[in-house]
Amino acid sequence: MLALLRSALVRTTHLVWNAGEISLDRRFLVGRAAMLPVIALVRARRGEVAQVGIGIRHPGRRVGRIIRLFASMGTFVGWRDEASRNAVGVGTVTPDWAFLEGSDMEELEARHASSSSSPIVAISMRGDRSEPLDSWLASVATSLAELGARAVVVCQVRRDAERAKWLAGRLGAELLDWPDGLDHAEQEKRVRACYSSATWVASDRLHSVIVGMTEGAVPLDLIPDRSRKIARTLASADLALFSVMGAVARLEEDRRAVRAAVIAARNRLTDVTRAMSGALGGRTRAERPIRVLHSMAAPDGTTKYARHMAATESFFVKPKFFTWRRAVLGRYDVFHIHWPEHLVPGGASLTASIRYLLASLLIRRMRRRQVPVVRTLHNVAPHAGAVSGRGGVLHRSIDELTKVEIHLVPGDSAVSFGHVVLIPHGHYREPYATFPPAGCDPGRVLYFGMMKAYKGIPELLEAASGSGIASLRLVGAPSDAALVSQIRQRAAEDARVTYRFGFVQDEELASEILMSVLCVFPYRELHSSGAVLVALSLERPVLVPRTPSTIALQSEVGAEWVRIYDVLDANELNNASIWASERAQGARPNLAGRSWEIVRASHGSAYRHAMS
Repeated sequence: MLALLRSALVRTTHLVWNAGEISLDRRFLVGRAAMLPVIALVRARRGEVAQVGIGIRHPGRRVGRIIRLFASMGTFVGWRDEASRNAVGVGTVTPDWAFLEGSDMEELEARHASSSSSPIVAISMRGDRSEPLDSWLASVATSLAELGARAVVVCQVRRDAERAKWLAGRLGAELLDWPDGLDHAEQEKRVRACYSSATWVASDRLHSVIVGMTEGAVPLDLIPDRSRKIARTLASADLALFSVMGAVARLEEDRRAVRAAVIAARNRLTDVTRAMSGALGGRTRAERPIRVLHSMAAPDGTTKYARHMAATESFFVKPKFFTWRRAVLGRYDVFHIHWPEHLVPGGASLTASIRYLLASLLIRRMRRRQVPVVRTLHNVAPHAGAVSGRGGVLHRSIDELTKVEIHLVPGDSAVSFGHVVLIPHGHYREPYATFPPAGCDPGRVLYFGMMKAYKGIPELLEAASGSGIASLRLVGAPSDAALVSQIRQRAAEDARVTYRFGFVQDEELASEILMSVLCVFPYRELHSSGAVLVALSLERPVLVPRTPSTIALQSEVGAEWVRIYDVLDANELNNASIWASERAQGARPNLAGRSWEIVRASHGSAYRHAMS
């Protein structure tokens, strides 16, 4: 630290922190607190601070002010998983740096094109964990038999040598050990050569999985990922560990997914490197991010749309969230409006009058400062009906100020004067990668989300009553007492119907979804639904009504994941339940067009266009 301080006192100095995992213990926080004045000096003397590729060991625990302040002082802040980013609330998400190494795409494609008569599963296991149980060893042997593969146990980290030797002996597998006197570089060559000949890779070490992928091996869900670190980090590259079930039949599909994830991660990291190199090399100053004020409250840790907008943060975009004080007095470059009817309600109540006055001040300020408006069209028309009267006048003013109108689904007509761009609703794979998997109950059908009249709950209850489904589960907050009474009455009459009223935390919701074979959304109107994407992100097929947006979704994701009905009755519910249970084991829906790399970059382009 003293060397950094001396340098910062006499010259422009840049600080780059090591990538890797951090543990927010007392020692770490005290060290970072001591660094804050020095970092402030570095920034004051036009130096840059980069901390990219960092993951928090336990992101679910409370993060204090010191780490948030520390991160906010960085020029380039990139976390390797969304859970770490959300815990701190500052920075963007970037793939792990290890994706940059390994074989190039031509080599991977050639390797995948050549078939092997003797498939290999390369297995690497930590030596600092408890010894695996005999039941797990038996399950690995069974999996190897299902795959028709032989195992090679790899020692990638020297301190894992004893565990590797033990595991190879118990499995009767070949061992790639770490000979005495061999340095790290030479061992890495041996390890990579082994992974390049392997069909699959399985490990409880994150970088064993990533190194295996960069040499063409498909990552298998064979060793328990209790910390979920591997799942969280792979999700940032839009990938997951693949199930052993169906792995042989899916091999070519899974290999394509691995290649796509590796090239996307490398492209993203190349862009990150270019941005950092220009600033840290003194060729350019780091570009000031576009400050975007969203017309919604800050994320509260649940998967509301505000969390999606927080995820658009990059080195070039800094999202902020709504308060009237910030809107009327704060500094921002773009105003991004969602659901204008929430910002400017109709009516003549005192609250509506105050909000009308504040909204008038906001619009006047944006006109005077020439702040462009970006609008996301969440619904073709407000569910509560159009705002009229003086509220309608303000809505028209917002339409006139709109420079870019973002559509979540194709085919919608413009509602403002803005340039229309299509940015699909992003998937939810990253936030839900934090939660462990749950077992599925055959025949269990689930509805989740807000329970409102237009969402077709009565029709679903009627269809279920005459169907042969094993059970119907309803989870969410009802909108009125009549609906509560109807659900309770049906549950009393039919033991297959169960419910849980009220808001459900994400982990509990994930468990509810994963326990179900099918998620049904009987909406009378369905335009763009985040709930549908939550189900698909957790690899559960959905039953939806026929609308232009669901037809487009089925075409995008696949008919094996999205089933469309014209009439929801008992017969349709029966057939849909059977259809869902027959899906390919271990398959994943195609959500590539909704990856957060694409959504993040697309929003950045929309903001730049609005400011041009």
